[in-house]
Amino acid sequence: MRKGIWFLLIFCAAMSAPWLMSAPWLLWECGGETASAQASAPTLKRITPDTITAGTATFTLRLTGTDYAEDAKAVVDGSALDSSRVSRRGKVLLAEIDALVVAGVGTHTVKVVNPDNTSSETKTLTVVAKDPDIRIRLGGNAAQERQSTNLSTHVFGEGFGENSTVLFWGFDATTTFVNSEDLNFEIDADLLTDFAFVPVVVRNKNSRYSNVEIFFVVPSAAKIDSTDPETLDVTGEDVLLKVFGNNFKKGAVIVVNGTRLETTPVKERLEAMLPASFVSAPSELVVRVEQDGIQSRDQIITVTPTDDPFLFSVAPTRIRVGENKTAVDLDGANFTADSTATIDGQEAGIKRQTRRLLTLSIKADILTAPGTHTIQVKGKDGAISNVATFNVVPDVTVLGVAGNKRDGFSAVCTPAADSQLRWPSRLAFGPDGLLYVTDRLNHAIRSIDFATGQVCLVAGTGFPGYNDSGNERGFAPTFSNPLGIVADSSGKLYVTENGNDVIRRIRKAADGSVTVDTFAGLTEQITDKPRQIRLNSTMVGLEGFGVGAARDAGFRLPDDMVIAPDGSIYLSDSNNHAIRRIRDVNGNPQIETIAGNGVPGFADGDALKARFNTPTGIALSNDGRFLYVADTNNMRIRRINLTAKKVETFSGSGDIGALDGPFFQASFSQPVGLAVDSAGNIYVCDILAGQIRRLDPNGNANTVTGGTRPKFRDGPGLTAAFNQPRGIAIDRARGFLYVADTENFRIRRIALQ
Repeated sequence: MRKGIWFLLIFCAAMSAPWLMSAPWLLWECGGETASAQASAPTLKRITPDTITAGTATFTLRLTGTDYAEDAKAVVDGSALDSSRVSRRGKVLLAEIDALVVAGVGTHTVKVVNPDNTSSETKTLTVVAKDPDIRIRLGGNAAQERQSTNLSTHVFGEGFGENSTVLFWGFDATTTFVNSEDLNFEIDADLLTDFAFVPVVVRNKNSRYSNVEIFFVVPSAAKIDSTDPETLDVTGEDVLLKVFGNNFKKGAVIVVNGTRLETTPVKERLEAMLPASFVSAPSELVVRVEQDGIQSRDQIITVTPTDDPFLFSVAPTRIRVGENKTAVDLDGANFTADSTATIDGQEAGIKRQTRRLLTLSIKADILTAPGTHTIQVKGKDGAISNVATFNVVPDVTVLGVAGNKRDGFSAVCTPAADSQLRWPSRLAFGPDGLLYVTDRLNHAIRSIDFATGQVCLVAGTGFPGYNDSGNERGFAPTFSNPLGIVADSSGKLYVTENGNDVIRRIRKAADGSVTVDTFAGLTEQITDKPRQIRLNSTMVGLEGFGVGAARDAGFRLPDDMVIAPDGSIYLSDSNNHAIRRIRDVNGNPQIETIAGNGVPGFADGDALKARFNTPTGIALSNDGRFLYVADTNNMRIRRINLTAKKVETFSGSGDIGALDGPFFQASFSQPVGLAVDSAGNIYVCDILAGQIRRLDPNGNANTVTGGTRPKFRDGPGLTAAFNQPRGIAIDRARGFLYVADTENFRIRRIALQ
């Protein structure tokens, strides 16, 4: 009997050996316990880049190998990186290396560790000093993930030779030498499949490396097609929410009213349990899907007490006395073909009806005097909705304060009514009470003194150029297309220049003398004297998108600025489609990107992954928590939560227009200038509409003045006209808005009621 048992065991072991890893059931059949196959340890064949220059911004390290488990981590100098993510079926691992790690020359260990604690061999990341004679800037700095074809772009700078090679993510890119200041190169589409901060560097002979620029591969957003349910009743119970759409990725999360919900993927949809607190009172739920740090566009779910009509809001909420307004829109739920409506108890005509929208006719006599008016809707069974209200408010008055119908320039102080401007663009009050103006096509900074009624020249000559004070040729300080302007508490002025892609600083002495220097941006000296004379410049500005020391980081068409209470300067870098910050670090101004990534587009979510399209005007909230951004070519007003580092849409549907209404229905026509009043209302220059708009603290939009054909007309706000207003500043003490009416060559004043 014992011989038979031993024979059986030997037979089982011999027969099972070839299939042991794939057939654990055989062990059970032979009397052993079920055992799972031992997972293979990860292998690390290559890290790219394996050499980087000191001072590089945060970048993505690419680790190539095999057997990377789903939750494998990159481990650098013994610390696991939470940013680790696996791609290519376990053959590529990506992780972000913080700038502090590569701040100085040295070496760092890199390996991969799987969740079962098996680890790969170790590789070395070497940090070398950059060669000061080789400097690069990217000609194109971004693409969206999953590119289908190779991408051609270039680097420009200095110190290139015929043997120079562009390294893209550590790989030798196909490089074409153009000249000592320009290299063309091709990016393999295979390296553009995953979102990443890709390092780009130029290597010359003898392994001399340039500085590093970052190329952004940005993620694509999910798209929501529908939700189940589409509407909800007020209940005290949790609700299963199903979201249908496409381009959902691993890790996609349903976000409702800014709250991330625990989400489960189920085939072609996402599911999450909506907490009872979200359906405990009437509301409109904003549903999004967030993945890779960016969010989809909104889907709205209404929550109402019953199936009876319910009102959320009226648009517009404010109508001016005497306005030629014939209708208001009701945003609500449960409207039917049998619904009727009343205004102040009197039946109102319904001009348009959907399940969520009613457009009601209003009578002219309602708009003859200020007052509050009530609206209700009645259902077919006689059920009456809740009450919604709108207000009729006094009109504003618009007056000109500087400039006249002829454009021009004067280097001496001139009475405001006789002064001439040429494309005034941005405005800022200084601590001295003066209103400063960037007189863009006069390439000058002007001031308006309300005490003396004069317009004076602060800096500039009326001609374009680039000269700081004290330059070697003795040229007067000159500007080229100055645009944004802000004054700090000591009276120093900071000016952005579109023509030079830099930020200049103006300091005024007690004797009235003015000193101009370059505060931030990339520049180089012009040494050729004939060229200096031809360009009226001793310097030239260089575009770029770097971070670091203020004079080593570049901009592309920098625009508006605002100074925070801590002295930091926020600015919109319009052609880099990003928001930047300049702050003091141990006595040295440093530039960083706080939102956007160089890629034009639209996406809310994590600030550095969110996308803008030509951001221009900016304004800081009264508590300093939020930065409002005029996202000009997205036709929206965005908001950056500076604490949470998140971007969200504050107002605007994205459609071009001039529709007043709730934040998700309002439309704009290239919003540009922004200003915030003491109550938290945001005023907007909507340039193509020729209007000044007002957003309440919830983002609901109303027109203040303007909106006729582009022309000039002072007087009541209802009839006043503008021509592409671009800049706006607010005098909170007196209740005045000042507007740079750009193509009317004037500064206008709006007396708010």
